[in-house]
Amino acid sequence: MLRAAVAAVSFLVAATQAAKAEVRAVHTVEPRAFGYFLGDTLERTIEIETGAEDEIVAASLPRTGASNYWLELRSLDLSSTREGDARIHRLRLTYQTFYAPIDPKKVTIPASEITIRGPAGSETATLPPFTLLTSPIREIFPEKSGETAETFLRPDATPGLRRSGNLRSAALALAALSGALLLLLARDMAWWPFSRRPARPFSRAAREIGHAFAKESNGAAYKSALLALHRAFDSTAGQRLLASDVETFLAAHPEHNRNHAEVARFFAASRAVFFGEAQREGEIEFPPADLKGLAATLARQERAAR
Repeated sequence: MLRAAVAAVSFLVAATQAAKAEVRAVHTVEPRAFGYFLGDTLERTIEIETGAEDEIVAASLPRTGASNYWLELRSLDLSSTREGDARIHRLRLTYQTFYAPIDPKKVTIPASEITIRGPAGSETATLPPFTLLTSPIREIFPEKSGETAETFLRPDATPGLRRSGNLRSAALALAALSGALLLLLARDMAWWPFSRRPARPFSRAAREIGHAFAKESNGAAYKSALLALHRAFDSTAGQRLLASDVETFLAAHPEHNRNHAEVARFFAASRAVFFGEAQREGEIEFPPADLKGLAATLARQERAAR
């Protein structure tokens, strides 16, 4: 029994070890190791050979951004392919150097470790360091060789000029067209400076009624709205229009025939408010919303007819 137990434990340990991640090899394809200046970029390609089921833990990869005061990892690209019983992971690392040496100097991109995860365990792979030679862009003391700021500093590039004549002409034409359309709309809606045009009394009344109810919503606003619409009827008819004259008015202005019932309700409510001293009954018979709606409808019919 003891031998069987020991054999079973040994088998489990062996199976666990076999199932852990396996880093078989790390190969690097390095760029040139010399001739770098302030701001230059370089790309390293690192191939990691592992077991077929192993994968790289993304959280363990180097992070893009500043690595130290002179080096920045600009981008990192990871790809993985299956090759027989192995998997090849390719890392493409693009660095940018911001080292400004006073004379040629060797600097080293430090090594880093990443984690390889297998079905039952993890392993660590080391990304090797890389040493490169960086050089100054210019002499530290150029004046010693007779150079001055005017000779070793290049002038700023002159910005190119783009022709904008066609765009300017199109913008002016569209602005003129917009102005003309706005004038036509103002005339059609009887806005200023066409608001005092006598041919559009209902349009003027619709605006006055809207202003009256916008300022206040009490009985005075309702009376003002009634008076404004009365003045519009009078101006359109050319005389003081009473309830008994509605049929004659509609016969002379057939564009408003469809509103016969609403016009009759309006005169009935006006008579109740001004002559019957029953404003509440007038507002119930012809509410403010109906009064505003009638004024707007008459204004639209007026614009369509004239």
